[in-house]
Amino acid sequence: MANAITVLGVNGTKGIEGGTSAFQLDAHNVIDAGNLLIPLKEKSAAITTIWLTHSHLDHILDIAYILDSYFYERQESLIIRGLPETLKAMKEHFLNDIIWPDFSKISMYETETMALTYEPIVLGERYDLSEDLSIEAFKTEHTVPSCGYRVSSKMEDVFITADTSDLGVVNELIKNSNKKTTLIVECSFPNELSTLAKESKHYTPKQLFKALKPLEGRQVNLYINHIKPLYEAKISAEIAQEKGLWDVEILKEGKKIHF
Repeated sequence: MANAITVLGVNGTKGIEGGTSAFQLDAHNVIDAGNLLIPLKEKSAAITTIWLTHSHLDHILDIAYILDSYFYERQESLIIRGLPETLKAMKEHFLNDIIWPDFSKISMYETETMALTYEPIVLGERYDLSEDLSIEAFKTEHTVPSCGYRVSSKMEDVFITADTSDLGVVNELIKNSNKKTTLIVECSFPNELSTLAKESKHYTPKQLFKALKPLEGRQVNLYINHIKPLYEAKISAEIAQEKGLWDVEILKEGKKIHF
C-alpha cells in the first residue's frame, strides 16, 4: 500500500490542545486547513492545493497563515478548490482585504503569478492527483453549502464526510463501491445535546449510529473525528455504548490511514 492519508487535525473546535480539521493526502494536497502549520512546519510551503469541504473557520483557518508565513518560500500559486459557494464565501468574507489580505491580487515574490488562485469543483467529477490516486466530491448536508470527498486508489476508497447531518449520499456511494472502504465521519456533540446537534447539522453518537444502519453488515473501516474537546470523554463513552457491532476508532492527530 503506497498511499497514506495523514490526519493533521481532528477536533470539532479549537481547544487547549490539538487542531481542527485537516487531512494530508500527499506532499502537495490536503483536505481542509484547520491545522497545517503546527504539524507540517516548513513542509507547509510545499502544499499546492487545498480541497475545502466548506467555509467554516475551523476548516479554513491556516490558509491565511500559510500564505503569510511562507510567502517567500512558496514556488507555486496556492490553489483553493471547493464548491462555488465555498469559494465565494472565502473571497467575500475571509481573504477580502478586511479580515485578511486578498492574496489572489498579490503576485508571488519576483513573479507575475498570483499567490492564490481559486478553482471550483463539480460534485461527482473525478480529479486525478497521481497515477494511482484520485479525489471526488460528494454532497453533504450542513448549515452552509458543503461536500465530502472520496479519495481513491486502485484498491480502496476513503470517504471523508467532514461536517454533516445526513449520510444518505455517502451510504449509497459505499454500497455501490466494489473496493475496500474506509469511512471518516464526524460526531460533534453528546447525546444530551441532540437538539443543538440537529440545529447545527452535526451528529451525536446515537444519531450517528442510527444513520449508519444502512451499512450494517458491510465491511467498512470506521473512524470518527470532529469531537468537541469539552465533551471528548462523554462522547467517547457514548460511542462505545451506541456502536453495537461496529469496530470503530476515534481519530488522533498523526494517525496514518494506509490504503
